[in-house]
Amino acid sequence: MLFETGQITWGRRSLADQERTRLNWGNLLIELSSGDGEVYLASTTLEDSEMGPDLQDAPIDWTRWAVCTGVDELDLRPAFPDHSVLVCPEIPISLEHGESTRVWVNIPPSVIVGVKDQIDQVLSEFPTVSLEQSWFGEPQKGELCYELASQAGHQPGLETSAVGIHCPVTIMNQSNETLNVTRFCLRVAGLTLYESANGLWGNETIVKYQGGASVSRVALQNGAPLEAIQPTVLALPRERGSFKVVGRTFRTFSRRGKGDLSFG
Repeated sequence: MLFETGQITWGRRSLADQERTRLNWGNLLIELSSGDGEVYLASTTLEDSEMGPDLQDAPIDWTRWAVCTGVDELDLRPAFPDHSVLVCPEIPISLEHGESTRVWVNIPPSVIVGVKDQIDQVLSEFPTVSLEQSWFGEPQKGELCYELASQAGHQPGLETSAVGIHCPVTIMNQSNETLNVTRFCLRVAGLTLYESANGLWGNETIVKYQGGASVSRVALQNGAPLEAIQPTVLALPRERGSFKVVGRTFRTFSRRGKGDLSFG
């Protein structure tokens, strides 16, 4: 049996018969095995203490697996998480009328393993980090989201993760009231993923808060942020098409400081 280890490279990957491959990206370890016309996929998320230069003989307690038949070539690509993400700023945001701020969210991506044919078929999706799920919004009008452990800061945070996607968010207060934000929901389904010499990037989200029960105006900037060095498109958005979203706050903002903001 052929055995190969290494870091994930994106794109199509041919699988020889009786081949076994372990690929890692950050703490995510994926094993691809082929034989007798079948391909087996398995993955796990390793602790920092389990990481090392040679993962060939590492004992693995696989937590996810899949099998498919009649396949000799796979397609590997990164993606944003399959749910929106909940983010807390490092410092609570307070904006008066006409003020704005720009924060950076570091988002752990997923790895999608698929088959390229007439209809692109996703065989399995492996998150690089296990994220807790949380409900955001009112019982009848909310959504299930992932809650990020990392907080949004005023710098891209390039040193925090070689795997994370750096996404800027600009929030503008166009209302006549004080805008206080202690947590916000960022919908990532419309974001493009870019690769550059200094990491992975998502295009910028701009939200213009209108106040009270009014809807917020939300838009995406075209292209990668200016901070990205010679970026190229690595993955298209999960949801294609024009991005016109009206985001409504689930809770009213007030001078008393309640602050859940939903947009994207």
